[in-house]
Parts: sequence; C-alpha cells; structure tokens
Amino acid sequence: MSGPAPDLWSFSLSLYAAPGVAAACLTAQDSQGADVNLLLWAVWLAVQGHDLTAEEVAEAEAAVGPWREEVVWPLRAVRRRLKTGPRPAPDQDTESLRMQVKAAELEAEKAQQSLLQTLPRQRRTEGAVADLLHANLSLLPGGAVVAAVTIPLHADLRDGLDAVLGSPA
Repeated sequence: MSGPAPDLWSFSLSLYAAPGVAAACLTAQDSQGADVNLLLWAVWLAVQGHDLTAEEVAEAEAAVGPWREEVVWPLRAVRRRLKTGPRPAPDQDTESLRMQVKAAELEAEKAQQSLLQTLPRQRRTEGAVADLLHANLSLLPGGAVVAAVTIPLHADLRDGLDAVLGSPA
C-alpha cells in the first residue's frame, strides 16, 4: 500500500461498502456473535502487516467490551425493535426516531473504533495480508468460527482493498 494507512473508521466505511463485505460481517455478527468493529480492526491491522497476538486481542476486547455492551448493543436493539414494533412502530412517525437511533448507533461504533485505532500500542510488520487476515480473525472472540464464517469473504476483502486502497493486498 502506498501512502499513509487510512484511519480505521475511513477504512471500515470503504471496505464495508465493497461487494460481499457487509453481508459477511453481518452473518458473523448475527450468527456467531462477532463484534464487527473488532473484525474490521483485525482486518485493518492485517492490511498494515500487523500480526495480532492473543494478548493484543484480549486488551482490545477489555477496552471496548463495556462500551459495546452498554452503549452499542442497546442502541442496536432499539433500532432493530423499531422496525417491527412496539405500537405505534413501525409507522411513518416512528421511522424518523429509528433513523435518529441508527445515527446514534453509528456514532457509538465510531467511538469504539476510535479507541480500537490506538491499539495495539506497538505495531509489528510481519507477513502478507492474505496470511495475516485469517490469523488475525482467528484470534477474535469466537476464533475459528468467526474466521470460518469470513473465509468466503477473504477474496472479497482483497478485491475490496484493491478498489478501496488502489493497491494489491
């Protein structure tokens, strides 16, 4: 990759928009309980050549876990609930509220990523993106299951990185 690496939020927005990435991330989230922000952080670090350690993942999980559980997840639950009820939802009047909750949820995720971006404190550059991608994802909570769910996504991630960053992954 030429030039400075994009910040985690910009990287995540660009990569998430690449074909197949959002669907794979949401599958990992909804079927495996994966934290998409941790997943995108692990990918972002892989792109930079950083080989995560179990200790670094534990540090990140400890740093963001309370925020995710007390802020991000409740906002997500309210947003999703407003799609189907309770009365008077869903209707035209409550759709505006749902969109406001969605915006708050995105801001909460951005705050989580801002914290993740500072971790790990020391970076190592070791290896090829393709190898690091699977290795980093395997260390996340859910481990091999999260990596397995995202295996079909690896090519999409590499293609998305090409399109997003203009360089081979």
